[in-house]
Parts: sequence; structure tokens; C-alpha cells
Amino acid sequence: MVDGDTVDIVDDVRGRLRVRLLGIDTAETEKPGYTDGCWGDEAAQFAETNLTGQRVALITDPTQDPHDRFGRTLAYLTKADGWNYSVEAARAGAAKSYTYQRKRVAEYRAIAAAEKEAIAAQRGLWGAPCFGNTASVPY
Repeated sequence: MVDGDTVDIVDDVRGRLRVRLLGIDTAETEKPGYTDGCWGDEAAQFAETNLTGQRVALITDPTQDPHDRFGRTLAYLTKADGWNYSVEAARAGAAKSYTYQRKRVAEYRAIAAAEKEAIAAQRGLWGAPCFGNTASVPY
């Protein structure tokens, strides 16, 4: 695991891949010169708990590029039963919905609805102590 929105997986064909999960953003925990954002450690733990040792499908999105400027694969991770990590991280309050350069992902509506549910319940980063503020600041 790397953090709540970037994970390393082992692909059966391509080997190790670093994946930037589409449609979500989590608090920074490893940005040099910056504080850790509120709920960052919890978001990383959510990823570790729900993805470690799990068989997942890597699903690309036709509305997005296949890789970002850092060379990470841009994709969703889903389980065989349809469980989508991006949707469930938003529902748990481990992640915020995220749109890069105003290009909405195909799963935007499902992610935004899950986020709305978490906000209403003040779940995860939407409750104390963060209340939605997960910004990292320079030290």
C-alpha cells in the first residue's frame, strides 16, 4: 500500500503496478515538507484493510488517460462481487470525490452519491476532528 488513493498491486501479466485510483482524493501523508493531512493515515488504513491480499480487477475509464504524469496507471479497483474501491472509500469517509482538470470519471455519480451519504452521517473525514478539511500545509 502507498496511501488511500494510490496503491501498488501485482498484475498477473504485467507484474507490480502503481495505481492512482480514479474519482477520489485522500489526505496527503508522504508529501515532503508538508504536514500530514487530517484523516490521511485512516485513509491508508482503509486501503490496506480492504485491498491487501484481495483479488481485484483493474478497470480503466474511457474518459481518462491510461496513465498520469507520474507514470501511475489510472483505474478503478473492483472485486468480483462488484465492490468498487473508489465508491466505498467515499462512502466510508476515507476519501473525497475528485475530478482532475474538470474531466469527470464515468463513476462520478456513484462516487458523489457515496460521498454525500458520508457527509450526511459525518462519517470519517467528514466528522471530528477534520470536518472535511484534509489540507496539508508546509512546515
